[in-house]
Amino acid sequence: MLTVLFATRNGAPRLPRVLQAFSALAQPAGGWKLVVVENASTDNTGEVLQNFVGDLPLTVLSQPKPGKNSALNLGLNAAEGDLVVLTDDDVLPAADWLVRLRTVADENPAYDLFGGRIVPTFEVEPPGWLLHWAPLDMAYAATPADLAAGPVDPAMVWGGNMMVRWRVFEAGHRFDENIGPTSSVYAMGSETEFTLRVAQAGHGSWFCPEAVVEHLVRAEQMTEQWLFGRAMRYGRGALVRELAQGQHGGPRLGGVPRSLWGDVITLAYTLARARLSRDHRWRLHARLRFSEALGRVLQARALAKAGIRVQGDDGVQA
Repeated sequence: MLTVLFATRNGAPRLPRVLQAFSALAQPAGGWKLVVVENASTDNTGEVLQNFVGDLPLTVLSQPKPGKNSALNLGLNAAEGDLVVLTDDDVLPAADWLVRLRTVADENPAYDLFGGRIVPTFEVEPPGWLLHWAPLDMAYAATPADLAAGPVDPAMVWGGNMMVRWRVFEAGHRFDENIGPTSSVYAMGSETEFTLRVAQAGHGSWFCPEAVVEHLVRAEQMTEQWLFGRAMRYGRGALVRELAQGQHGGPRLGGVPRSLWGDVITLAYTLARARLSRDHRWRLHARLRFSEALGRVLQARALAKAGIRVQGDDGVQA
């Protein structure tokens, strides 16, 4: 038995297509169940989920506290079996997805974290610049096409297609509810924070490219402004992980490590130069790098304002 778990907030427009894909899944050895946690939705998400209860081995829970990680932690209470498969409410799994994941877990009992391939699927025709110049990994969690089967850096196990042995949760590990999606402003990469933390506790990671899901990319997610916001959230999450690893010690200005201010100033100058050019690709990448650096600064300021003290690599608390 394995459990598939995901959280959804205002997912009514896409859930019918997603759950129809789940209905077509081949049965893995030992069977499976699906746990979906409705998370403070303001649309008819709950009603849509209930419509599929008879068609899927589906348990629907409700977490009124906004926050994806709060919803996932609640959902773990309903999990059954030795494996928990994590995904999202905008993902279409291949028909053999769970069979592939069950097989790779059974064949590699020494590993506890598993990642699969994520392929972006655009709901409308994307602009040419997006396909040629945008970083699809950061933007849409597209895994590298050449990532081979075998042991893998835990940072390459991503939340849209991720499996965890129950013994990891049994040991007390949970998702950090202080990061991850809560509103339009948040630190991205909560699953990466989890996989890195679990890896430090001695749990190995394995990549299975045969376990494939499609990540639905909506029209509003194909604009430059959306990408810049995404890069800023990525920067926020990156800072959280870097501080946890003891980086960014030394003097601070306004609660922000001076090196981060230096990065913002340098990249602001690069962005100004890029804007004067006719090179669209340069302008795009300069703005993405600046947005990511600004996200780090904003997250550092938010942590300082909240009074959160983090150990730096020089032994000095910030």
